[in-house]
Amino acid sequence: MEDSEMQIVDVRLSREDYIKQQIDYQAERGIDDPLAIVDIDEVVERYRKWHKLLPRVELFYALKCNDDDKIVDVLVRLGSSFDCASKDEIQQVLDLGVDPSRIIFANPFKQNSHLSYAKEHNVDLMTFDSEEELIKIKMMYGSARLILRFKPKQMYEAMYDLSKKFGCVLEEARRLFLLAKNKGLDVIGVSFHVGSNCLSADAFSTSIKEAREIFDIGIQLGFSMEILDIGGGYRGRDVDRPTIEENADIINHSLDKYFPTTDGVKIIAEPGRYLVESAVSAAAKIIGRKLVYDNDEHSIENVMYYINDGLYGSFSWAREVTETFIASTVNHNANAEKYSSIVWGPTCDSLDYLTTDVSLPLMEVGEWMYIKYTGAYAFCLSTNFNKMPRPKLYYFCSSCTWNLIADFTRADSSDDDCAKL
Repeated sequence: MEDSEMQIVDVRLSREDYIKQQIDYQAERGIDDPLAIVDIDEVVERYRKWHKLLPRVELFYALKCNDDDKIVDVLVRLGSSFDCASKDEIQQVLDLGVDPSRIIFANPFKQNSHLSYAKEHNVDLMTFDSEEELIKIKMMYGSARLILRFKPKQMYEAMYDLSKKFGCVLEEARRLFLLAKNKGLDVIGVSFHVGSNCLSADAFSTSIKEAREIFDIGIQLGFSMEILDIGGGYRGRDVDRPTIEENADIINHSLDKYFPTTDGVKIIAEPGRYLVESAVSAAAKIIGRKLVYDNDEHSIENVMYYINDGLYGSFSWAREVTETFIASTVNHNANAEKYSSIVWGPTCDSLDYLTTDVSLPLMEVGEWMYIKYTGAYAFCLSTNFNKMPRPKLYYFCSSCTWNLIADFTRADSSDDDCAKL
């Protein structure tokens, strides 16, 4: 992994300082394209925190959230398992040496050729929520181990309500169990998803309780129920509530109540943004500016900035957040007067904007903006619409963390090995 794009440092600097370094590095080479900084320490710290707070819950990283090769490689080295939704996602982690037993094909509707690929490579753990999917699996991969995905009765507010698309209701579960039984298929567990970026920790307690009901239906019908998959929905930003600590308290309590360790049930989850969202920060150059004055043209009403990254690049998520994610300009003056600002992306599309009302100091064309929380559902959704360049990623990691990654095992690594961890 160690190459010119990965900085291994003895003394960590701030992300703003790393961004400044890379801006200067690009400028020396005549490059002024957007860029992003990836904090490997943050990924490792969050991975280890998960296992400390949720010791019963095996982490299957949701690859769709951020499939960057270096981030995924770090997670492989740490021992992570993976939630994959397609042939190419499965192939990516298999090529990195991940054992097929550490992959769940967590797409309730799978393309035939992708299902065949999973069978060819012994990826046999997968989800379903419909009769038609059972028929397909019976025809193409009859020995698969199946997880029934259900739709929780009580859904809490989330940025993305996945229950609109996936999951059976409780009343359908018995029928699907019976269909699987009649077809000689092996259902070994149940799963749910409370919604991406879920805003309530209580969503996990009510869903785990309902999972117990469905689990017991499977047992009553003769299935050897072995796995509970509590899905994703864990928030990733530093300012988010519920925090991972709040989620963990409720999840641990609910698991102890409804799935005690004496049952021998394996608990897994599919976090994505929790691991990577805060680990990546971006920088975009101001390529244009327009001052909009009030009616008498004596004072600035607002400022329109045009930057070289936008909705079709790193920031497809930007308009769905309420807090200010543009942290500062790279060379900002904290005491400078602020103006109501609109931040536009670089393309010719009028939908290409990050925000229409953010308070920013007056900046000049050629300065750079610093933008937080670009690690989740950013680069994996980017395009090169208008042939705009995608941001270049630069990686940094403390030497302490880098050494731990080299031969990391959860059993013998010590929390005292590194102050950062």
